[in-house]
Amino acid sequence: MFKKINQTLITKYPLIWNLKFIWILLTVLVFNLIAFINGFLFFTKKSQLQETGLYEVFFNSGIAIYYLLIGVIIGVIWLYFYIKNNRFKSNYPTSRNYLFKEFLAVFFIIFLMFYVPNSFKTGLKFRVSNYMSEEQYLKDIDIINRTQGFTLQPNFGYDNYSKNLSVPAFDSLVLEKETRELYEKNKREYLRKNPTYSYDAFLDPYFRNPEFETLLRDYFPERFSYSKINFNQTYQPLKKNNSSTDSFQEEMDYPTTAAVDSTYAVVDSAAVSLNSAGKPDVYYNLASLYNYSFLVFNNPKDSTLNHQFYDEQWIALLQKNDRKVIENLLNNYTDLLKKQEIGYQFKHKNWIDYLPQYPYYFIDHKLNYIDPYQTVDKKLNDYINQSSLNKVYENIEFSKYSSTWLEHIQYYLLIALVITVLIITFRFSSFKVWLISLIGAGILAILGSVFGISIDASIGYTQFTPYIILFVFYIAFIVITLIGLRSKKYKVLTGVNLNWFVATNIFIGIVMLSFYTDLREEMLYEANKHMNIYEFRQTNKELLMLQEFAKIFLYINPILYLISFYFIINLYKKWQAMPEE
Repeated sequence: MFKKINQTLITKYPLIWNLKFIWILLTVLVFNLIAFINGFLFFTKKSQLQETGLYEVFFNSGIAIYYLLIGVIIGVIWLYFYIKNNRFKSNYPTSRNYLFKEFLAVFFIIFLMFYVPNSFKTGLKFRVSNYMSEEQYLKDIDIINRTQGFTLQPNFGYDNYSKNLSVPAFDSLVLEKETRELYEKNKREYLRKNPTYSYDAFLDPYFRNPEFETLLRDYFPERFSYSKINFNQTYQPLKKNNSSTDSFQEEMDYPTTAAVDSTYAVVDSAAVSLNSAGKPDVYYNLASLYNYSFLVFNNPKDSTLNHQFYDEQWIALLQKNDRKVIENLLNNYTDLLKKQEIGYQFKHKNWIDYLPQYPYYFIDHKLNYIDPYQTVDKKLNDYINQSSLNKVYENIEFSKYSSTWLEHIQYYLLIALVITVLIITFRFSSFKVWLISLIGAGILAILGSVFGISIDASIGYTQFTPYIILFVFYIAFIVITLIGLRSKKYKVLTGVNLNWFVATNIFIGIVMLSFYTDLREEMLYEANKHMNIYEFRQTNKELLMLQEFAKIFLYINPILYLISFYFIINLYKKWQAMPEE
């Protein structure tokens, strides 16, 4: 049967026979199927959902090495049979369309071989997505969104800048008029000292401006004074000591088993700066649950369950002050922790007892996060491993709603294109020319580096030097190739430059776009040097547009190259017709 198939292919479909296309295609498809099944079977226990790099396990765990070895073996065997017969080098009449189809077929096979990581990830995603029904997932993320602020973790914002809704408990104390007046005063003072700079616009609603918190602080003289630690974190309160010495006691963020509610460390008064009135130069702590505003998961099926919805629910829950409702919510959250086998502990007091009290809900404590790798005997404090629970549902969310079959495909296409060009240039040119091209490319890279260093040393460093050197080389490849083909002399030199031209064509569009982006960045930044260069790149509309276009171009580049190669084939046919040296 195999002989009959081969005979049919030789007589009717010589290209398919020469490429061994049917056999290699079936082999590569089976290879991808095995990767899919391997990914599907990889997920075996709940704890894997807590892993940050769950979907990158193909590369991170060494699985890729085994697939690489098998892929190399398959590739070598295929290339051996494919390269044995070369009608082009044998001067057999070969049309441009035939050669172009050969190029496309090789490119397609190489691409499928590099697609194996996506097949593995797709199998893993398919298994994880079936771990939990969509209905259950939506119920669980609703609990997480409603409870997140009560976990009192330091990695979420409890500051006024995160608030986007009115909170009567605070907002009724400060008028918009006085907030705007203070804003105008601060603006005039800032611009007087920095006349060339700009000042941030007044934010709407008014309570989002820093002046609001400055004014609000003055309404709480009875509050303990707190020293500020870091933005977006809780504060450490400084309390007056009962001893005769003029010192302060600092409440610790992490209570111990001996005294959960009030563990103090003495701080020398000399360490606390005093203002002109002789009082500690500190800030009032206004970090409150009211200021919490963070949406952990978006509901993909109901757009009304958005950030604003949960903020409104959150503020209403705090204002109602029904501790029983809050406690039921916390119990639902701990049920999720149990279900996903995630650690937490309330040995010293109940979770509800850690929460600030009505009406202002000032935050004086945070629940500790315990590293999951710590041994049980070290877990002395009450804690909630809230980040692991979030990671579980992030992984489930990714498996259900994020497509990966096109993930990184632009890079796989680029790599496949490079390897295809290596194979095709070997097929289209002599071994001698191909080998000189390969070794010469390394030598050119070294020469280019030397030229770059010399130019920078003579005229000063510029980021455009590598671009200029590459463009000079690229033009030289084209000129030497055309001169050789026209004169029909120096076949080896012409063939080497033709191969270099074909290889450089893969990247020339990407490089030109990068060159234009860097050039525009330098021109635009000249007028905005008061800004940080990294901040400028993230805010300038033209640069952002160019960055987005660069991402899109990575998908377009292979298509443009395939079109250009169709016309380049004629150059190889002309080179093949040149007399041997």
